Amino acid sequence: MVVKIYTRRGRKQLIRFGDPLPEKPQRAKRIIKNTIYEGLKIQAFINSDPERITWAKTRKELNISEAKLAHLLKIVNTLPSDFVADMKSCTNEAKLKIFNGRRLLQISRLKTEKERRNEITRLLSK
Repeated sequence: MVVKIYTRRGRKQLIRFGDPLPEKPQRAKRIIKNTIYEGLKIQAFINSDPERITWAKTRKELNISEAKLAHLLKIVNTLPSDFVADMKSCTNEAKLKIFNGRRLLQISRLKTEKERRNEITRLLSK
């Protein structure tokens, strides 16, 4: 008696006798978030109501961590305003990949405005 063997390697090895293995599930496409848009949305949320002046109330209502809230507000408040206005409505995935949350936070931690602008122009020229 001859039986066909179907195998697939991955995190674990799958073996099936007789019937073929089902197709591999397709990975969902990665969604790239616009960090500056999120920060501006949170800033508008805080400024819209005088009751939400404290971070504790804001993070409870939005259900985000205090660190994320601090990072997003630092990014929006310290980066050059013309760059923030340009990135607010950006939908270019290549540009959003370059200016992800971690890199924007690193840029916002630079000491002077000139250093921040130089880093932004350096990344845009790539």
